[in-house]
Amino acid sequence: MRNAVGTRRSVRLAAVAAAGLLAGLLPGTDSASGGQDGRLALDYTCGFPGGNRSVTVELQQSYPSGASAGSAFRPGQLTLRVPLPADLAGTAAGAGEVVAASGTAALTAAIGQGATSVRADWTALAASTTPLPGDKDGLLTFTGTVPAVTVAAPGEVSFTAGALALDLTVQRTTNAAVPAPTASTPTPSAPAAGSPAASAASATAARIAVACAPVAGQAAELGRVVVAEGPADSAVPSAPAPGGSGPARPSGGATGSGAPTGTAAPGGPASASGSPAPSGPAGLTVPGAAAREAAAIRVQAGYHSGTNQCPEPPEGALDAERLPPVPEGAMVLPDPEYPFPSVPACAYADGFANVAKLGQAALINDPAKSPALVGLNLTRRLVMLWGDTDGYFEADSLGELKLPVAESTFLTYGFVPTTAKIEFTPLGLLTIVATGNANWNQPSLFTIGGHQSMRIYDVKVNGTPLDVGPNCRTAEPVDLVLKGRQDGYLPDGGDGKPDYTLQGGGPLAQTDLYVPPFTGCGSHGENLDALFTAAVSGPGNSLNLMQGPICTPTSDQPNGCEPEIVIPDPPTRRR
Repeated sequence: MRNAVGTRRSVRLAAVAAAGLLAGLLPGTDSASGGQDGRLALDYTCGFPGGNRSVTVELQQSYPSGASAGSAFRPGQLTLRVPLPADLAGTAAGAGEVVAASGTAALTAAIGQGATSVRADWTALAASTTPLPGDKDGLLTFTGTVPAVTVAAPGEVSFTAGALALDLTVQRTTNAAVPAPTASTPTPSAPAAGSPAASAASATAARIAVACAPVAGQAAELGRVVVAEGPADSAVPSAPAPGGSGPARPSGGATGSGAPTGTAAPGGPASASGSPAPSGPAGLTVPGAAAREAAAIRVQAGYHSGTNQCPEPPEGALDAERLPPVPEGAMVLPDPEYPFPSVPACAYADGFANVAKLGQAALINDPAKSPALVGLNLTRRLVMLWGDTDGYFEADSLGELKLPVAESTFLTYGFVPTTAKIEFTPLGLLTIVATGNANWNQPSLFTIGGHQSMRIYDVKVNGTPLDVGPNCRTAEPVDLVLKGRQDGYLPDGGDGKPDYTLQGGGPLAQTDLYVPPFTGCGSHGENLDALFTAAVSGPGNSLNLMQGPICTPTSDQPNGCEPEIVIPDPPTRRR
């Protein structure tokens, strides 16, 4: 009888192992429902270092078909395609050919209803490292989510695009000899020995801030949402102050009433030597009567992180087994003797793990309970192969995640409450590979790979402790292979799902996660390994995550760090 009771407890506990294992591998809001989904082309005058240029920016964003007064709704993911001039190489600091660029963008939008209008600063827009043809114009694609909006009264709400600020990082090749690194000078880098670009002695980075003002007289409306009468007791909630309690997150702000305020000085865009306009505060801050009017429209927020600092960037080598083969004739940067200087960054991510054998899901990196940051070291390697209409581009980065000990609760057998503490141990760094290029109408594909081990302990079944020993863990590392995709810029609109970029965040998924067998589970002569393995291990599990925009503390702004790093809402549906 004793063995029978132990077996029943063991089977119940096995459910916890599955949930716990998947619930901590890696930390991500599915932003909008269906409705209007179109593209808008707007003409801007942008202040590049070489002078003012006229560019046509393509904007794409979906809007829900309707909303209710007093309830938050969120416009869809916003995508901007911004042309960059062919002579950008000559305008960067120093000579050389610009081979790639990345950066962030901030779009000022006006949200209006009737005679009331508030300004929102949509700052969480980012572009992944993208190759640029040095002899002709290139395109940089920025993507990101925007804050939710709550409207107090029924009526039609409009969203109108305004000024645009860009903060660009460009990679340049030069033919100068490679100098010895110094404490005050970033370490230069060079093409790999034997590559066709061996004559390019070094690769360096330059920062460019660009302010863009929309040309007057254009129809700049992005979309409209019809807000219906809400419940009688609905009201626009007040957003807590940063760092306070409550479900508020500053991912953009509304500042004042009226049309968007541009960042350009009179007579043209601001000087390129300046920084893009800083992001606004969370919530609404307008004085006097304007505050009373604008209270009818409030930019919402999600979770407060209370932090704007990144951990130290992970240092180490990319996992060679996770890197794609280098195409013949491709340029590879940098030379191992002159690595790129570290580019620290970080982001929050959260989501759900779906456990196939249990038919249940576990919350990952709970956004309401001090979630862990993913540490990043961006652009450790670039691979480029040029073609007139096609080519190859790859940017590789490093990541690191150490989740705090978590406690999961499941109803095993549908009714037995089972809890366990779960410890996750990263087995090395994450290798992040980005391939593809908008300039060649290729989708941008992202893969985040790494290994983690999981241990469970302090287990209770229906409140009764169950001793599983100190070393109950997966017998082999769990292979994490998360994938994201950016393709909204393609002529056919891509796959119709929200885009993901490393810089801007978005949905990540692993649709067939294999769970290895368990070992070391049991105590007092009981071996629970086989029961755990039978109840949990195998294929068919999945991870569905949402990453927020990254914080880059070395940026001029610094981007994504102020007023605090965004914690995303978990995804709302499986990809």
